[in-house]
Amino acid sequence: MSKSANKHKFGKHYIHNLLSYLLVLLIPLAILAAFYSSRIKEKLFQEIYETVDLELAQISLQMDHQLDSMNNMVGQLTLSGALPSALQAGSPLELAPVISSLSGFRSANPFIEDMALILDRQDYVITASTTCNKTFYFGQFLSSPDLDMSGFDNLLASCPYPVAFPRTALSTTGTSTFSREMILFAYPLYSDYQTREGTMLFFVPSASVEKFLNPKLKSYHAQVYITDSSGTVITSYGEGPSLDFVFSDFSADIRALPRQVLADETDYLVRSYASNSSQWTYTAFLPDNQDTFSQVTSLTREFILAILMILFLSGCVIWFLQKHNYAPVKKLLEQAKGLIPDGKSPEPEEAVISNEITTISNALAYLSSENTALTARLSGSQKAVKGQRLLRLLAGDYASREDFNMDCCELDLELPYPFFTAAILLIPSHAPAPESWMPEFEKVNGSHVLYHCPHPFSPGQTVLLVNSAAPGSAWTCHHILQPLRDFLWQNDSLSATIGCGSCVDSTGLLPRSCMEASSALDYRFVKGNGTIIEFHEALGSDNPRLVYPNKEFQALRNAMLSNNEENIRHTIQDIIHFMELNQPPLYLARSVCFDLIHLVNLHCQKEGGAITSSPLALSGMETSQEILQILYAWSENLTSLGKPSLKSLSFPEVISYIRENCLGCEFSAYETAEHFGMTLPAFSKYFKEMSGQNVMDYTIGLRMDKAKDLLLTTALPLKDIAGQVGYYNVSSFTRRFKAHQGVTPGDYRKNRDGSHEK
Repeated sequence: MSKSANKHKFGKHYIHNLLSYLLVLLIPLAILAAFYSSRIKEKLFQEIYETVDLELAQISLQMDHQLDSMNNMVGQLTLSGALPSALQAGSPLELAPVISSLSGFRSANPFIEDMALILDRQDYVITASTTCNKTFYFGQFLSSPDLDMSGFDNLLASCPYPVAFPRTALSTTGTSTFSREMILFAYPLYSDYQTREGTMLFFVPSASVEKFLNPKLKSYHAQVYITDSSGTVITSYGEGPSLDFVFSDFSADIRALPRQVLADETDYLVRSYASNSSQWTYTAFLPDNQDTFSQVTSLTREFILAILMILFLSGCVIWFLQKHNYAPVKKLLEQAKGLIPDGKSPEPEEAVISNEITTISNALAYLSSENTALTARLSGSQKAVKGQRLLRLLAGDYASREDFNMDCCELDLELPYPFFTAAILLIPSHAPAPESWMPEFEKVNGSHVLYHCPHPFSPGQTVLLVNSAAPGSAWTCHHILQPLRDFLWQNDSLSATIGCGSCVDSTGLLPRSCMEASSALDYRFVKGNGTIIEFHEALGSDNPRLVYPNKEFQALRNAMLSNNEENIRHTIQDIIHFMELNQPPLYLARSVCFDLIHLVNLHCQKEGGAITSSPLALSGMETSQEILQILYAWSENLTSLGKPSLKSLSFPEVISYIRENCLGCEFSAYETAEHFGMTLPAFSKYFKEMSGQNVMDYTIGLRMDKAKDLLLTTALPLKDIAGQVGYYNVSSFTRRFKAHQGVTPGDYRKNRDGSHEK
């Protein structure tokens, strides 16, 4: 009974995970549903508005073109001499050239059905095909239910400007009988002396204008109205009830109309376009109850229902998968309870089930505390390369600890903590080298990161680098350097003197800490040997009147902000002259010199250039005069301090260089970047952008490819293969090969040999 109950018991971890997965699923679905319901409909309406506006503008453009064409015909008729010929004709027979001209105009423009030339001083009308008496033409030949044709010629004679007559049903009798809806355009004719001579009347079928309407407007069931500059409706197209009264009810611009509920109780969307050329207005009324709009609401409901269905089904799947995936956790929980010795897990059974992650975490912590095995340190040339990389770090050549960790990932060198302290160790010359006793000390103090390398400018001294999680040089002295001094005295009876610099939080400031450590070590002549001296103890009060060149440094920073090379060089000389005039003590001279070189290096790196010099050499200077000499030489050899000209870099050249050098144990991403005149961060970013992968990942891939080839084609021992692909020892090579290929080098060779034999 208890077993059955335990099978259905789930801890807090299971419940929390299940709820979190459901919440993660619900959030995007809810956002998607809200977005669709609020934004998609708005976007659809906006798209319809833009489409209708574009179509109305297109209709306006085509209509303006036809109006200009008719106006041009009138001008050509006057300029060609046809109008004077028609005025001087004594009989209809003399009008043949005029009829021919009108016929040519009509043939050239299919938009126009017919045209008529009506002269004020002639008793006949000239068309594109014949002539006719005015009385007969307007009294019997033309007829319209909307126009009084008997006085139509008088109406035309009184129009001083072009006018368009609204669409009307026009019928004709005679040889070319027709009956259709026409739009009439009348243009007054003037002679060269601006004397009115008659009227040109154009007959345009309503169907010709309707052709301008795009099928898209018809699919929206739009009613399109064309009005002239006075607001008169010239023509309209579309299905549905007449909306002519809208133009009489509103005197304002039709474009200002909102959505209106009209007489047929239908809600319309109103879009309009006004021509700047003809001052005509083109207005479209779109019924809001058409299928295009109503489907949006229907689709939105269906989409929300689909979202809810997906949420339900996904929740069921998540519950099933979570239950299935939780089985290994339960097994791991049982194993974790078995790993912890009796008495170390005071939690009752119910608490263990509720806090399964805590129980597993306690088991792992117990195993971690029991695991005290340390890997053997690399030796031989590996130590030399390590020392070289550490010297670069102490010189401030690495822009960040991440760059150092990437460049030294194959050397078991890592800076896991954000704070750094440099110290200098001085022991008697007959004492054994640090390599002999440092591993033993690290066994005792293995919880800290402590690296060492010989001082490059002071033989017999050892530079110590402390990487800690806690800031402050006092913490370093108390927890690391004091135990180191005691260890040397207790084990080898060595009297060690240690100078400790300040704690910094940037690899670029490590040279300052190293320089301060050198100044602190020099203070041993005052404090005595066999002690630990912090930098602040060595400051003393040599010259209380001496001040730091803050004004000059501020001027240098301002010059760098403006990127003025001339001002930068001038302020550098001012700082050097300040030191020459004031003759500061050694520690202050070192500090000023470091700040100067460090500030210039930061400026050069920011502008894309390389560092100008390493300030690490300052820690080996013993007088202020030596430092001044270094500064003079350094300032004279400074290259361009402005923005450097970008050097063209060929990526195939970079790949070729890496392929040629990556198999060497001394290969370094830093040296590769330096070879191409770039800083390591800039080179890493460039390589990632060009290849899509990290430079060290690419290098490891090349090494593993070479290793696989050697494993398959040679009988070399693994030790030799490791050396040929850039690894100092077999263990590092084996670990990297297994991480990359999933099997050890020996198993890889064995499996491939077996496949070949088969």
